[in-house]
Amino acid sequence: MDTKEAKEIIGYILEWQFVLMGVKEREQITEKKDLSKYSLSDLIKANNLVQSDNKRKEKLHEYHKTKGHKTNGCTIRLICADRLIAAVYTALHFSPSSEVIALMHDRGVGCVKAKYDK
Repeated sequence: MDTKEAKEIIGYILEWQFVLMGVKEREQITEKKDLSKYSLSDLIKANNLVQSDNKRKEKLHEYHKTKGHKTNGCTIRLICADRLIAAVYTALHFSPSSEVIALMHDRGVGCVKAKYDK
């Protein structure tokens, strides 16, 4: 996987997260990306690649700044929290189950089926 593909993957996850947060409308997401073909490891790797690219850009910016070059800053991309990546992977690859596995503050906590659906 290259950095371009990693940015597309993470960007797509974040776009849907923005929809769930109410920041974006569903209709604003025009590009479709099939995330189900990626393993959990692939999604984590994509996030790490974007994070590494951000660090590289920041270091390059700092280098030019210390050399006295005029710079307007650098553009970095948002990355996903690990729990978001895990949630996306789970939602893509497992079916919901109505079984309650624990009670927390008088609320039932659900789970997903342990059987891998593919």
